[in-house]
Amino acid sequence: MRAERAVAKMLNEERNDDQKVVGRKFMNNISIALGKRQLVDSIWKSAGIEGLGTTFSNTECILENLPVQTTQEEVFFIVNMKRAWEFLFDNIEYPNDLMLLGEINKIVMQNLSYISGELRKLPVSIGGTSWTPDMPQEGVIIRDLERINGMEDKLESALEMFCYVARTQMFLDGNKRVAQLIANKMMMENDIGILSIPYDKIPDFKKLLVSFYESNDSSELKQFFREKCLLLNPDHLPESTIGLFGIGKNKS
Repeated sequence: MRAERAVAKMLNEERNDDQKVVGRKFMNNISIALGKRQLVDSIWKSAGIEGLGTTFSNTECILENLPVQTTQEEVFFIVNMKRAWEFLFDNIEYPNDLMLLGEINKIVMQNLSYISGELRKLPVSIGGTSWTPDMPQEGVIIRDLERINGMEDKLESALEMFCYVARTQMFLDGNKRVAQLIANKMMMENDIGILSIPYDKIPDFKKLLVSFYESNDSSELKQFFREKCLLLNPDHLPESTIGLFGIGKNKS
């Protein structure tokens, strides 16, 4: 019994040491601070992408547990997105693998879907197009995620991850939410900034997304992201690239 307690104590000490190292590593991370500061705004925009009519003010009230006239679906959506963002902040060092994607999907779909966190086993259709995604295959997804994570350009890697998760439609629902969240996690962990689609650009985003679904050519969608949707950490990039990515242009 003493030996078991000693081992448990040693493991707890090692775990605490690991957490301290991770904490020090991300202590001065500007992008995580930016993600926390933009939390309400990011969730409001995500709700707009999903066609929910909640206002920024209502989003703020729901997150602060204040009385507001809204729908149950909007409440679940907003609270789930807050929990998902907090999950990312707490697990910023976790590998960007299928297990993490499943956990994010489980969080964002709580109380909204009877199946979440696992690869879908049913066909799905996409609004606005006759294109339908293939059935997800675990081995293929694991291989593709490794390829994306291994890309040298970490901004391109994050944008590619968004495109891959959105188009693969690996879960029964909530794929765009998972795509936004994992792309933001990858940007934050590399202190690049955050991905934030301006509210007034949501119709343009949806049009480009459908075009990407049908063509599997992500170049126009990624260019849209780079020009309109990035809140970047200026310290992360060489000075010569700052104008290219339009730092400060996103005012929404």
